[in-house]
Amino acid sequence: MIKERSGFVTAIKDRSLEQTVIPPLRTVADQAFSRAAGAPLIEGNQVLLLKNAEENYSSWRRAIRRAQHHIHFESYIIHEDDVGREFAEAFIAKARSAVPVRLIYDWLGGFGKTSRHFWNRLRAAGVDVRCYNPPRWDSPLGWLSRDHRKMLAVDGRVGFIAGLCVGQMWVGDPGKNIDPWRDTGVEVRGPAVAAIEKASPKSGRCWVAGFRIRSTFLRARSRARAM
Repeated sequence: MIKERSGFVTAIKDRSLEQTVIPPLRTVADQAFSRAAGAPLIEGNQVLLLKNAEENYSSWRRAIRRAQHHIHFESYIIHEDDVGREFAEAFIAKARSAVPVRLIYDWLGGFGKTSRHFWNRLRAAGVDVRCYNPPRWDSPLGWLSRDHRKMLAVDGRVGFIAGLCVGQMWVGDPGKNIDPWRDTGVEVRGPAVAAIEKASPKSGRCWVAGFRIRSTFLRARSRARAM
């Protein structure tokens, strides 16, 4: 519908105009975002914005407690502090209740922040812990490739993508007048959760490569003993 007022023509939103203009614009926008993200648009999801550590961590812990089939967790840094130990206990509890828990951390991100004892305790409880890209003699510059992803996926049902790692510094310390870091995450429910789990090829290769390396090593050792 078009109205003319004081010599000016004012366009009032018309359903036919919307149907004519909006779909092409949306198609162009979808193509632009897909090209930038390197992934197609997946519709039919519910997304909740999580604005800080309090909102993110509480949602993560709730999802972990409710896990029944599997937990995939990937983080650049997991600090060995009160927050890190709290998540470790949550993962250990699930692993001991026969829920597969797979965790990957970045070697450089965790360097000097988390002890070997911390990781070994998780492994001893049944958590599949993998370290992404530790230094190797055969690739002196390989360490430049780092894994900055922060994601949690539970049961293929709910997924989280965030900018924050795990540690007290994101929570802050009111007793010391240290404010929490403002770091954003999103909670996703719907078909995109499968894409979140699938979108960590480095993680998958790390876990699979770990088994393959161990298997190859055991076969080589067996052959050596046979000789």
